[in-house]
Amino acid sequence: MRMLLLASLLSVMPGLPACVEAFGDQAASGPGTALGTFHVVGTQTGNTCGEGALGATRLWEFDVDLARGDGALFWDNGASVIEGVLGEDQVSFSIEGRVVVDMRAGDGPPGPPCSVERRDRAHGELGDAGDDVARFEARLSYTFAPTAGSRCEDLVAGELSVAPVFAALPCGMDYELSAKRSGPPLE
Repeated sequence: MRMLLLASLLSVMPGLPACVEAFGDQAASGPGTALGTFHVVGTQTGNTCGEGALGATRLWEFDVDLARGDGALFWDNGASVIEGVLGEDQVSFSIEGRVVVDMRAGDGPPGPPCSVERRDRAHGELGDAGDDVARFEARLSYTFAPTAGSRCEDLVAGELSVAPVFAALPCGMDYELSAKRSGPPLE
């Protein structure tokens, strides 16, 4: 089963087409001062969830629209706007998100109740403190853990697995993000 996520951050979280769509595109009516559309390339630097878990790939590309406000950075993936914290230096930022996914919903494998909490964290720096930001870099991490009372053993590779999704649970994935502005700020 694939979990759609952070080309939104953080729907907070690459080839995780399944996990990444949380970090992705922006509407013209978004909050703050628009900084533009950015093409992001994510390179996986760590993965304890297993090769290909949740559709994750080593290289992940997506677009995101950014805007800044007073002490805030807005990350718009097209599905939602995630508000992060913009440092006093007007360059450093952090974004955090959380989502709980019912792993038995939709096309998920049948079995006992199993929900997984995904936590997304991104920390980075904009290329400029002004409104003419041409690039940014960040580190993005996703962690996955079963919620209290969940029975997810069959989704973890091993003797009990019917349709393994993870090599281990809890687990995590890390990405280094490098982005260049690909479109002007929306008016």
